[in-house]
Amino acid sequence: MFGWGELGIIIVLAIILLGPDKLPEIARTAGKIYAEYQNAKRKLELELLYGYEIPTKENLEELTRKKLDALKEDVVSQLQVEDLNTGKLNKLKRRKREEERREDRKEEGEKNVHNRPE
Repeated sequence: MFGWGELGIIIVLAIILLGPDKLPEIARTAGKIYAEYQNAKRKLELELLYGYEIPTKENLEELTRKKLDALKEDVVSQLQVEDLNTGKLNKLKRRKREEERREDRKEEGEKNVHNRPE
């Protein structure tokens, strides 16, 4: 590593050679390069340690899209099952009502037979 003396000499040489106008732009570029280096280093370490790559934005979007499609299919199938069940339930209710009506008619018929004058 550099000490304070060497670092000071490098800064003075950079100001002299590059000029104060271009120095911020070069420092910004050097910072971006260093950040990119750190990111690549971190990815390599994770890949070596855990044996897999860090997912990219495209991979994440693809995985998200697949999960959403699967979720949509599940919801649609559940809604269809609920519609079928609702239809069956309505049929059962109708049958029960019809049976109750038949029983009511039979009871009314029996009452009429018993109440008939002889």
